[in-house]
Amino acid sequence: MYVISGSTHQRLGASLAEEMDAEFCGVVNRHFPDGERYIRVLMDVNEQDVVVVQNTFPDKKIVELLLILQAVKEAGAKTVTCVIPYMGYSRQERIFQSGEARSAKAIASVIGGMCDRVFTINVHTPEILKFFGCEANDINGSREVVRYLKGFGPDMVIAPDEGSKDRCTLAADLLKVPVHVMKKVRIDGRTVETSSGQINVKGSTAVILDDIISTGGTIATAANILREGGAERVFAACTHGLFIEDAANRLRVCDDILSSDTLEGVYTRFSVAPAIADAL
Repeated sequence: MYVISGSTHQRLGASLAEEMDAEFCGVVNRHFPDGERYIRVLMDVNEQDVVVVQNTFPDKKIVELLLILQAVKEAGAKTVTCVIPYMGYSRQERIFQSGEARSAKAIASVIGGMCDRVFTINVHTPEILKFFGCEANDINGSREVVRYLKGFGPDMVIAPDEGSKDRCTLAADLLKVPVHVMKKVRIDGRTVETSSGQINVKGSTAVILDDIISTGGTIATAANILREGGAERVFAACTHGLFIEDAANRLRVCDDILSSDTLEGVYTRFSVAPAIADAL
């Protein structure tokens, strides 16, 4: 078996290859003078099982992924599995207003047409898996979050809103600590109000857990509430760390930010490679 990574996932690809005792295949990945991308796979993958690891975020990475998949098919791979650690466009799985593109379907259908199977990790909604048109499954990356959190000895898990309740309840059960769900009311597209309800966090270590941290506003508000309530340590943990706009400054209220390598960056603290290896 060969593992090939696009530019978004050199570390994760190498870790996955090690987990699976597979060959990590290099790729010539550059641009022509006019900006178009050039891809060439450096190992002979003819009649081999190949795993391609690459995100569909940001936009230019989609083209890179498609070219890698095409290169692998042209090279005669026996099977092609695509692992998309962070599925960009997965939040547009349905039409909200007339005339919109169903972006998740547009992206997934093209990728699925070039693969034998696809794996996503904590995808925004499982509904998009059917858009690939091939065998597609979602991997629960939260187990790696929980495994990493055990080292911090948390006293409780905080769900920043009702939407994250199930995920946080499962994590709390595995950590054998209580879970508390905060209440969030959206005022407009960029403004929300968060309240904690009845909760005693004085002297405790609290972990705010979510699947995605984007601008960090919801997490920062929750962290400030916990600080005001006397929490000794506050951590923010997630599977997908986008950290866009001014997220880093907003989240300075936390003792640390713990993110996986589905999006590799300065806050990457643990890998989802074991979960992917098990699924494969």
